Amino acid sequence: ERIHVPAYIPWLVLGAIFFTYINIGSYWTYIELAALDAGIDARYVGRLLVWTSFFSLIGCAVATVISNRFGLARPLLLALISMAGIVGMLSFGINDINILVSMFSFNLLWIFVDVYQMSTVANVDHSGAFASLMPGAQGLGQIVGPNIAASMLGAGLGYGKVFLMCTTAALAGFTIYGLMYLWLRKTLPALAEAT
Repeated sequence: ERIHVPAYIPWLVLGAIFFTYINIGSYWTYIELAALDAGIDARYVGRLLVWTSFFSLIGCAVATVISNRFGLARPLLLALISMAGIVGMLSFGINDINILVSMFSFNLLWIFVDVYQMSTVANVDHSGAFASLMPGAQGLGQIVGPNIAASMLGAGLGYGKVFLMCTTAALAGFTIYGLMYLWLRKTLPALAEAT
């Protein structure tokens, strides 16, 4: 059933996507370099990058099952807060174990976030106009994030601070979705609990 959605809601979703992709773009640009800088074996990092990519496939299947049971908003919020934690963990240092946990978890959660964000756009904008703007929001985040990270590294702040910036960006997306979810629960509960 079509529900009237205020015009600013799709813009909020695009803003959240932008912040989420600042995190994603920065993470994937610098995770390998950060691991090598921490003294992790290059072959080990290379194998992790290959094998963790398979978690994307698992993430798609699991995300679908979860959204069918719990809707979109709550799993999206949980995925974003988990992603912030997984990235933030690296700001305290990188070792063989936490890089493995981070890469596998990040790949899984990245797909969760993408599936739920795309579905959220479809639910809040039935015209399809905002769906066509999604790649722009993602691309802009992927440009802005690594450039902020490069500036931080150029200023000598180190990879730990880059991962804190990634965490902050993920939390910004979480905050936008969280406030939007709370507002929708009061005004448009059918949309807030949509699958």
